[in-house]
Amino acid sequence: MPYVWLASGCLLAAAIPWIWRTGPRAEVWISVGLVGFAATLYFQFRMPHPTATDVSRYAGNEVTVSGTVVEVPTLNRKQDARFVFETRAIFLDDASKSVSGKLYVTVPILQGTGLKPGHEVSVTGYLYEPKPPQNPGSFDFRTYLARNGIFAGLKGESIAWDTAKEPFGWGWWQLRDRIVRTQVERLGVPEGTLLSAMVLGRRAVDLPYEVRDRFARVGLAHALAASGFHVSLILGAVLGLGRNLGDRAKVVLGSFTLSIYVGLVGFQASVLRAALMGFAGLLGLATRRRVNPVGALWVAATLLLVVNPLWIRDLGFQLSFLATLGLVVTVPPLVKWLDWLPPAIAPLLAVPVAAMIWTLPIQLFAFGQMPVYSVVANVVTTPLLSVVTLGGFASALAALVFPPAGSVIAWGLTYPIRGILAIVDFFAMLPKTAIAIDKIAIWQVAILYGILGIVGLIWQWENPKFPKFLGFVGSFLAAVAIAIVPAVGEKTNLLRVTVLATREQPAIVVQQGWKTTLVHGGDVENTRYAVLPFLQSEGVNRLETVVAIADGEGWELLSQMLPTRQVYGVEDSLSVEADVEEFEEIRVEDMAVQSLSSQPEVLQLSVGGETWAILGDATREEQARMLASGELSAVSAMGFWGRSLDLRMLDMLNPAIAVLASEIDDAAQAKIENMGISVFRLDLDGAVRWTPEGGFETVLESAIEVL
Repeated sequence: MPYVWLASGCLLAAAIPWIWRTGPRAEVWISVGLVGFAATLYFQFRMPHPTATDVSRYAGNEVTVSGTVVEVPTLNRKQDARFVFETRAIFLDDASKSVSGKLYVTVPILQGTGLKPGHEVSVTGYLYEPKPPQNPGSFDFRTYLARNGIFAGLKGESIAWDTAKEPFGWGWWQLRDRIVRTQVERLGVPEGTLLSAMVLGRRAVDLPYEVRDRFARVGLAHALAASGFHVSLILGAVLGLGRNLGDRAKVVLGSFTLSIYVGLVGFQASVLRAALMGFAGLLGLATRRRVNPVGALWVAATLLLVVNPLWIRDLGFQLSFLATLGLVVTVPPLVKWLDWLPPAIAPLLAVPVAAMIWTLPIQLFAFGQMPVYSVVANVVTTPLLSVVTLGGFASALAALVFPPAGSVIAWGLTYPIRGILAIVDFFAMLPKTAIAIDKIAIWQVAILYGILGIVGLIWQWENPKFPKFLGFVGSFLAAVAIAIVPAVGEKTNLLRVTVLATREQPAIVVQQGWKTTLVHGGDVENTRYAVLPFLQSEGVNRLETVVAIADGEGWELLSQMLPTRQVYGVEDSLSVEADVEEFEEIRVEDMAVQSLSSQPEVLQLSVGGETWAILGDATREEQARMLASGELSAVSAMGFWGRSLDLRMLDMLNPAIAVLASEIDDAAQAKIENMGISVFRLDLDGAVRWTPEGGFETVLESAIEVL
């Protein structure tokens, strides 16, 4: 990879001067190639790797690990406490060994109550190595941890520390904790935690996940993340209050404010980028020189990547950088174009539009979703967000000096906060908060940003014979074609069956052109972490048919995100707001789903000339009843999510392919091998896909590449 930069630089140096005579000289292109070569080597050098004594080398065992907590515990979706701690020793097989490295730890909430950074603890539980994503579109948790120098996790069962011994030393977390407690005291939850999240970022406070999800769905996730919006707002307010001071005093006051804010919210890439640009503006104020915002942005990005080159793959860093670039280069012409609007309205509309335009390609690459109400929601909430952010910062400062005063200020923000929540709830209840398309490839991202560059050139080109409007329309149509046409072409003749890697219950997606059928058990975790990310990455905006083989809380979540034309299942037990029909056989074009048993739900799926038997997690007794019913026959493939398989079931079905959720009993495993059945293990191989052209194959490698 490093040599690609050198080759590209030399090629451009030789070709560009012949094509673009007024462009950069050959030396510039060669320099770009050398910089890219050096940056790639530096990135590889800084990539974290486990050391010889790293605790991850003992993964796969029940252990007790001692070490020091390094961050404030927070809650995950399961309401378990999670934190990172630096390891010191591991106790395994009655022996103690010295280890190093960090661990991602989860423990029951009561076990983690009262835990603080600096506490010396011992955690007993199962040490595991994080798995790569097992389904297309799933979050790559292993890579996320590895970028932070963490190569193992510990599912803790118990934790021990001296509760009477307070951690030694001082940390920013103590100030954050004081601010959060002060703001929650009068406002309660979720208003108080929302205020703290809008001031300190959602990482500093346990904001309820349902609130986070609603903000994300309507395109307001940035309001809960400390970002350039917060930094510029706070710095602008402080400098406005000190407008009668001299330039030197303003610089000192502004620098002090930025330093305090960065310390409070933590050293995050987006905040550091905004702070560096703020310092650049203060430097311009001190020297009475105009600072080039684009140049300051590039300098800030370069400095941050020198400090931590891994941030180049951090989605927050990418979105923050691109949103800021969009504000710098696109807001001024947008405001000029919107000069027919009132002066206060044009910037209010231009800012979210510019940010969305410049971040949309990355969002499509990472999530495959296009927000629908984002611009409108941002325009409506920006005045309230500004009031709450500034008021929250004032409350935070007061909390550090005199907490009762901080609580009173926070209480005064009750109605603006409730107004924001009401607006978010309104937009979240509207249909289709986001439009899903297939995730775009990196080459499409490059072309889309190239089109943005062409739009900028068209705006600056002063030629009375060239109508700019036509250029803008052409660029827009080209962007739409680049982003959507490949996905449309792929779906036209699509026939694909994907068995997602799930536990206990099947999750099977049948795609026939634009019609998608889901066979699923409704487990909420499978829905949240496997089904919805996959459907989103495939650009599915509507389900043609849902076959519900069990009840579960996941159906409510699924119904909120995707409309469904028809739901089949057990009407009395399925808690989903849709017309539910019992069925014996369903037909959707060339696909047929037949119910062979309802206790448990056993299905026969026929598509593309292949016949599948979906056995779910049927027990031995249930399998015996099915065999006695005489309704089973030979199939092409079998799916089983249980642990113990009746040997007669294999004789009856005689499948060529067996898709297993996990390890099964030894006798069934031996018989499968003797029969020559090809086996796919979902827990090891990840999701399995069938197509008429390729047959059965795993998709784990393609899932990792997408992420």
